Amino acid sequence: MNFFKKFLPAPRNSRETPQPDEQVALADFFDLLMRHSEAPPNEIETEVDPDTFARLQARVERTWSRLGEEDAHWSVITDNKFRKENIDDTLTDFFDMGEGDVKRLLAALQRAGAQLSRVRSVMDFGCGVGRLSVILSRHFDKVIGVDISASHLREANSCFRSLGIENIQTSRLTSVSEIETLQKCDLVYSIIVLQHNPPPVMRELLSRLCSRVERGGFLYVQIPTYKVGYSYSSDSDLLENTDSMEMHILPQKVVFDVIEKAGLSIREVVEDGAAWNLDFRSQAFLAQRK
Repeated sequence: MNFFKKFLPAPRNSRETPQPDEQVALADFFDLLMRHSEAPPNEIETEVDPDTFARLQARVERTWSRLGEEDAHWSVITDNKFRKENIDDTLTDFFDMGEGDVKRLLAALQRAGAQLSRVRSVMDFGCGVGRLSVILSRHFDKVIGVDISASHLREANSCFRSLGIENIQTSRLTSVSEIETLQKCDLVYSIIVLQHNPPPVMRELLSRLCSRVERGGFLYVQIPTYKVGYSYSSDSDLLENTDSMEMHILPQKVVFDVIEKAGLSIREVVEDGAAWNLDFRSQAFLAQRK
């Protein structure tokens, strides 16, 4: 789905002069695109001491274990039609939504000059119940679905078995450091996942995921990089002692620094609508290891 499509006037011959109502629509669309261009920086703590990191990490694990047990599909796409009491009737819609995500991934790789036939292994990081892994398995020889939630992975493996899919394997992580134990892949892919981690955890996840990109391979990650009025302090965060789903950001400068420090070159950055909130700026980053 094109998030901004509804703001655009209907297509017309480029030689025709836009009508007044179309000019207004285009002006409004321009203002929408430029809404963050004069915004002040967010004050965000992105690095913490090991003990604080461990506490943040443990809370993320508790949150997603609980969400997976209580309402697995809804925790992936927070639309009430995917609540557990409705999912039997909407499961096809749930998986169909992933088609567009993978189509955008493939298009980005092609724009970057990737030869898709050489991209054989892909890591679906934060695979949840396998929504994207199922579709990725049709395009790549091997898919590794990785998640922190055992309940999500149980649901994913059940799904793969029911569909007769044999080229997906899953792996559960209990800590960020365990990413280093995963095999390297031609493509490391993660969308609507990192945003649910506090900025220090998000930063470390991104760094570790970069390390799993094979030589010549690609990294494709979606990350919110700005939010109006957002700030982050780990001390304040931990005082809340919550296990609810959270939405965080990692500044674009930090994303660039982490990717480049890991030895990857950024090939493309595009806006996306994954945050579903215009206060956010969410972007998809495509990088390559030479």
